[in-house]
Amino acid sequence: MIAGGILSVLAACSSVADDKPDTGYGAGQTAPATENCADLCQRLADCAAHLCNEDKNTTQYLGSIPLLESLCQSSCTEAQLKGTISQSQWQCVFHDSCRMVFGNDSCGTPNSSYTCG
Repeated sequence: MIAGGILSVLAACSSVADDKPDTGYGAGQTAPATENCADLCQRLADCAAHLCNEDKNTTQYLGSIPLLESLCQSSCTEAQLKGTISQSQWQCVFHDSCRMVFGNDSCGTPNSSYTCG
């Protein structure tokens, strides 16, 4: 698991098997040098909102980014994060598109799925 309940944030905007086309949103980002909750939570919240918008053909989820980020931050600890994600997984989470990471689990991180509710 990337970190404890961090990916549970995606449950608020969270499908496990993703057969949607990949628009490439979020691809090619530079990963922060060190694993940290602030950057991970920002990435998770942004990806979740944009993927849900793509899936539902809306923009309504963009307003949920601050809440999703805050929920993630409240359940993330730096020690837990550093003990559960490898440097290559960290790089992948930022390099691959949001759909590849959270829809298709391209980084091999446990519980890296999303569903939109």
